[in-house]
Amino acid sequence: MQLKFTNLTIYFTLLKKVGLKRVLISFFSNFGAVWLFLEPASFFLPEKLKFGLGGYLGLVVISLVFAIIQNFPKISVSCNLSSPDTNIEIKVGDIFQENGHLVIGFNDVFDTELGEVIRDSSVQGQFLKRIYKGKEDKLNVDIETALQEHTGNRKLDPDKKRGKAWRYPIGTTITLGSYEQRYFLTAYGYMRNDLTVKSNSDYISTSLDKLWQEVRLKCHGTDVVIPIIGSDLARSGLSRMQLSKLIITSFILASKREFITRKLTLMIYTKDLDSIDFYELQDFITSICF
Repeated sequence: MQLKFTNLTIYFTLLKKVGLKRVLISFFSNFGAVWLFLEPASFFLPEKLKFGLGGYLGLVVISLVFAIIQNFPKISVSCNLSSPDTNIEIKVGDIFQENGHLVIGFNDVFDTELGEVIRDSSVQGQFLKRIYKGKEDKLNVDIETALQEHTGNRKLDPDKKRGKAWRYPIGTTITLGSYEQRYFLTAYGYMRNDLTVKSNSDYISTSLDKLWQEVRLKCHGTDVVIPIIGSDLARSGLSRMQLSKLIITSFILASKREFITRKLTLMIYTKDLDSIDFYELQDFITSICF
């Protein structure tokens, strides 16, 4: 029941985003296409194609109905790469309700403390609360264990008084979980000592490159789900639209070099639809998939 209500909310939000302009463009396109066929046909079959006013009004109604159908809200769109055999999906919903390995964005010290350090509602906060049931100590143990192979690159920041103080290079990516369910934690932002995160397009591109390498090694080709990392409080200077396109483009380029996974799903939270043109993203992946 909760899932159906959530879907209705998503559909309503997307319906508002469609806009009259897009429907009108489809209407005139449909009407024009039929008119192009009927006009020359009526020259050869004048008696059979005498529709009159009622016929043309019917054509208007049919064109409008098809325009509405064509622009009916979707909660997911996808495309297939020709090489390698990989599906890319953009979907509206909750990353933690998806089947597949999950990508979780972190800062360079892999902070986990909820509240002033990590916001409860963030993907990181939800990861701790929903996957680790709020057991911060358990998550910290798993993170520290996974970071053992990266200790040679870390640096201690004695000026960082809240949260963790060992800094790892941007792009450091670790894997938690099991073979059946993996969680890829990637450092895409620098946690300042005033507890604000700094990121930019270079940081995010670096973290994505390292992420795809880790995913290629650890996911064994199975589905991977990623949120729009770098948004919200990351102060990357990039909009959610730009970040979405950056993630998709980075994945495609990395996949062309070497197969990563059979499916990547980019998840968009319903609350983020106000700042994202879902239909522009649909056009984008249709044009970029090859």
